[in-house]
Amino acid sequence: MTKQLVLENSKAALHIKLCGGAYSDFHLKENPLNPINWKTVNPEEPPFMGHFLCLDRWGPPSDGEKINGFGHHGEVISQDWELLRQFQEGKNITACEMACLLPRAGFKVTRKIEMSGNQPVFHVAEEVENLNKFGRMYNMVQHVTLSPPFLDTTTLFDNNTEKGFEGKEDGSLNQEEPVIAWPEAIHGGKTISLRRFQDKWPRVSSFVIGSEQEYGWATACNPGKNLLLGYYWKTKDFPWINFWRDMKNGVPQAFGIEFGTTGLHEPFPIVAKKGKIFDQNIYDFIDAGEIISKSFTAFILPIPDDYKGVSGIEFNNSQFTIKEKCKIPRDLKYYR
Repeated sequence: MTKQLVLENSKAALHIKLCGGAYSDFHLKENPLNPINWKTVNPEEPPFMGHFLCLDRWGPPSDGEKINGFGHHGEVISQDWELLRQFQEGKNITACEMACLLPRAGFKVTRKIEMSGNQPVFHVAEEVENLNKFGRMYNMVQHVTLSPPFLDTTTLFDNNTEKGFEGKEDGSLNQEEPVIAWPEAIHGGKTISLRRFQDKWPRVSSFVIGSEQEYGWATACNPGKNLLLGYYWKTKDFPWINFWRDMKNGVPQAFGIEFGTTGLHEPFPIVAKKGKIFDQNIYDFIDAGEIISKSFTAFILPIPDDYKGVSGIEFNNSQFTIKEKCKIPRDLKYYR
C-alpha cells in the first residue's frame, strides 16, 4: 500500500498520509518551511500529526466508550485510507479521491482533494455516510496543528469569530462564562493577546462565527519567516473555531486551529446535556443511511517581513483577496 500521497504544482506541494489521512506537509516550492509539521510525542495517544480529521467526535470518549475501544478525537487517525484514484481534472486541477471506514462509529468517509495547477491552494470536499441502521449525534472537526519553526512567539493569528470562552475540560455545563472576545482577554488580572502565542493560557478556547457570516476563516502568519497559512470554509459546515496551545518553559510547542461542528471539548454525555452555547449547536445529527457533505479551502502564501496580519478575506467568483491589517493594506490574491 502507498503510504503517502503527494499533490503538487508549480507553486506548492501537499503531502497526505494514507495511514490516518493526515495532511502532513504543505509548503511553497520557493520556501520549503512546513507549518503543519507537528507530531504528537505522547505514546498513549493515537498518531496525531499535522492537519488531521476528528470524527465521530472532538475530545475524549466517555468511560463506557473508552472501555469499548473509542479513543480521543475518534478513530480516523488510526485507520487506513484507500486511494480510489489520482487524476487530472481538466487542464488546471490535480485531484485525488480517497475513502476510509470507521468500524466502531459505523461511518464511511469519502474525500476529494483538488489542487490548482498554478496556485498555492487546495480544496477538500468530504462526505460522511452513516452505515448504521440508526441515527446518531456526531462531531466533525478539522484539526490543523502548527509547530516550530513556523510557530513561535511572533506568529500572528487572525480570524472572523464573534465571541468565545475558555474550555475548562472539567465536565461543567457553564464553561461559556466568562465570555471572551478576540483578540484580547483578561486572565489573572493580565491582558493577554490571543493573536500571539506568548502565554500558555488559555490551553483550549472556543469561538463561534456569527450567523450573519457566510464564511469562516482563520490565518496564521510569521512575517519573520515570510509565510502565511490560511483556511476558508462555509459557516454552515463549521460554525466553531477552537484553539489549543501547548507551551513548555515559555516556548511554543504546538498550536491547534480547529474548525468544526462543536466548541465543547467534552465527552458526548456532557455535550448532549449542554446542547447549545451562544445559541449555536455543539453537535450535529446524522440519520441512518444519511450522507452529509462539508468542505474547506487551504492556502499558503509568501508575505513581507513587516506584514501586520489579516483583517479580512473576500471571495469573488474564484478569486480570494486577503486584506492586511494596516492603514494601507497590501492585498494578497490567489485563485481557486
